[in-house]
Amino acid sequence: MRHFSRLAVIALGSTAVLAASPSSAAPQVSSSQQSQKNTSVYDLSILPPFTGTVAQYIPSSGGGVTGLLLTDGTEVLVSQDLSWDVPKIVKPGEKISGTGLKGKTLPIIRAFSLNGPRGNRSEDSGISMPQHSPEMVAGPDIVVHGEIAYPLYNIQGALVGAILRDKTVVRVPLRDAARISAWLKPGSMLYAAGPGASGVYGTALNAHQVGPDAQQVISVTADDLPPAGPPPGSPGYDIIKSAETH
Repeated sequence: MRHFSRLAVIALGSTAVLAASPSSAAPQVSSSQQSQKNTSVYDLSILPPFTGTVAQYIPSSGGGVTGLLLTDGTEVLVSQDLSWDVPKIVKPGEKISGTGLKGKTLPIIRAFSLNGPRGNRSEDSGISMPQHSPEMVAGPDIVVHGEIAYPLYNIQGALVGAILRDKTVVRVPLRDAARISAWLKPGSMLYAAGPGASGVYGTALNAHQVGPDAQQVISVTADDLPPAGPPPGSPGYDIIKSAETH
């Protein structure tokens, strides 16, 4: 019994030492290690630098952010991965710097790294260019009517809508934006209606109706909607094409 008591005391003492040992504690992640999570494996320092003052976020129709509008009218566009970090890095009215590719003739920058005024920084994890993929947003329509301040471009440099003087972002399907480019010039009045979001980053909508005013509108459809099928009652109405191959 005495031998057993000695073993119990030794075991308890060893447990206490292990609990107090720093090596047994959960590993702590330093701020420098956290910043490495948003560091690219590529050398982005060779890209042209840019600086500017942020006029507003460029909000997405789903409530996020797709880039920044600078006070000189330049649109700083980012990938989806980098877009999550934009609000953490800089706020409207603050200075921003970074590296990226500037448009040849358009006032756009495809940013690969961003540096904020409080030392926050983020980089793209890769160099791949995401393809255009409109957000499918459901919900009640947002209706806007106002003067256009700037045309809106996507990350490939294609015209996709407008930024109004009140900072609202109106997105138009790619093929329709090219067709109505005369309506999307700065100084023009624009009426638009469609689903979207209005939140802390601003207001944005995917227009399904657009025109100079409510009396002159055309209907537009999202770029990635599937083609219309056969009408009800026709021979092919009940056939699901994807099922024919199985």
